[in-house]
Amino acid sequence: MAFAHRGILQQIHNQTQRPITLDRRLVRCLAKGKQTGKKKLTLTEKLRSNNAAPHLDMFEAPKPQSDDSGEPSTSGSGLPDRGLVAAVGSARNSNIVKVTWRRLLKELSSLPRAIAIMALIAGLSGLGTIIPQNKPLEYYIANYPAEGPHKVLGFLSYDVITALQLDHIYSADYFYLSMALLAASLTACTYTRQWPAVKVAQRWRFLTQPSSLTRQGRTEVLPNARICDLGALLLRRGYQVFLRGDSLYAFKGLAGKLGPIGVHAALLLCLLGTSWSGFGSLKGAVMCPEGQDFQVSSFLHPGSPLATMPEAASNVMHVNRFLIDYRPDGSVAQFYSDLSLTDPRDGSELLRKTISVNDPFRYKGVTMYQTDWSLSAVTLRVLGQDAPLARAAEAAAAAASTGEDTPAAAAAAAERTAFNLPMASLEGRPGVAGRLWATFLPLGKAAPDGSAPRGISILARDPQSVVFYDASGQFVGVRRPGSGKPITVEGLQLVVEDVVGATGLEIKSDPGVPVVYAGFGGLMVTTLVSYLSHSQVWALQQGSNLFVSGRTNRAKLEFETELDAILDQVPELRPAASEAVEGAEAETGGGMSRVAGTNASSNSAAGEVTAAASME
Repeated sequence: MAFAHRGILQQIHNQTQRPITLDRRLVRCLAKGKQTGKKKLTLTEKLRSNNAAPHLDMFEAPKPQSDDSGEPSTSGSGLPDRGLVAAVGSARNSNIVKVTWRRLLKELSSLPRAIAIMALIAGLSGLGTIIPQNKPLEYYIANYPAEGPHKVLGFLSYDVITALQLDHIYSADYFYLSMALLAASLTACTYTRQWPAVKVAQRWRFLTQPSSLTRQGRTEVLPNARICDLGALLLRRGYQVFLRGDSLYAFKGLAGKLGPIGVHAALLLCLLGTSWSGFGSLKGAVMCPEGQDFQVSSFLHPGSPLATMPEAASNVMHVNRFLIDYRPDGSVAQFYSDLSLTDPRDGSELLRKTISVNDPFRYKGVTMYQTDWSLSAVTLRVLGQDAPLARAAEAAAAAASTGEDTPAAAAAAAERTAFNLPMASLEGRPGVAGRLWATFLPLGKAAPDGSAPRGISILARDPQSVVFYDASGQFVGVRRPGSGKPITVEGLQLVVEDVVGATGLEIKSDPGVPVVYAGFGGLMVTTLVSYLSHSQVWALQQGSNLFVSGRTNRAKLEFETELDAILDQVPELRPAASEAVEGAEAETGGGMSRVAGTNASSNSAAGEVTAAASME
């Protein structure tokens, strides 16, 4: 073989007429692995092996040769070739890029750095739950003053919040940057660690020496056993078995190696959905009284220039009814809004649904949540003694009692109508605690000096009761809407017919929500898959002895129990004729003897088996 290699090299030398320097890697390749066990020598080791002291001339560039005239020669190999110099520079630059890329991957795939990035994201998310998000500037000025004793934590003021983007943390630049770093870390870890581990697990690793089996883990020696019987038992246990000559390799649970990759992919999907929600979502809020309608697109505001208005936002939403369900103690149990989505072109109803808290309205990418409520108006009837409506009502009642049905009576009954007074919220005003709505019923024209006219003040905290105050501000009484019981205020008899409510809806169009849901679903599944054990079994047949070794990455006690059960089921063969005398006594002992050989070679293990059989 060596002569053949030298012949090949001599042919190459004859064709090129150039000296050939043999690379150690090429020689090992041509020698088919004869020197694979040797370590690659460094420059220092090469010099020491040749017993030559290093000189600086060895590291210097070749000097140009001179002719007899003393001038440098421009021919031959004295000057370096420009193409060679360019190739060396290109290779050097390429090497720098490769080294930089490897260092970057190493830094990104670092587990401590990934944990630090996740801790940063968790901290920012927690801070976003403490500080109210996406509020008007007036809210932060009122609740986080810059001066005075009410300064939060002594340093947190509205100017700090706005400067650090703490009023919209989830759409801040540093929040997106931290998510991008986490995505890069997960990708680098998958590329440099998880995927190579899967590739290694997919290889069929056949071992040909008993010493190689002992390095894999626990090793057992089965005398008088066949490797094919072991393979059949492993197949029944769900292993994938591969045979090559006298070697066996089996594994199962490869999905457990793919599980971490699935976990990383699911996390990347969650990060992608979160980013998509931040850049492509539209949000808005509306307070609409019952009986009114609004166009959905008028209240949707894009989160970024990349967001696009969905087609369903061009439709019109009509509020049919707003209801509040109360408990027996008077507290609010649930809010209900009867909504109808209509097509503005022909007025046809596209979808009607009664929504409540945690039961939103969804239609083609547009979602509406029940988040708030308000009082928009109070409906009253005036039955005062001097009121024209009261006289018309009395005439209508008299006509109805006498059975008179005249046009005048019908006209009088038609005049007996109710009217609405709009209500305004007083929440947040000085001296007002909680939610409060009020309206004013004037009793005359305003004074020439501009002072407020006399009138009746009407207040309500919820749709269940209405409070009346006279012109002097004195409390008069309370009436329940729909009771029909009148109340006299400033000479007028008032009946509260109804309190008109308004529903508060939060409108959202978020294309990233399905992606986030898919990511979390995949995260739950892949997390369970990653807990599956990846088990491997090796076996080597040497004569009548069968060497078996195995290992697993999880549930090691369960794996050892399973392997013991498999080895106990391997049938024992009748010994050869040369071992009939020694094996007869072993057979009478009943069962197949098995000797642990974790650090034994094939000859020593066979000797132990024979010794154990003779002792029995």
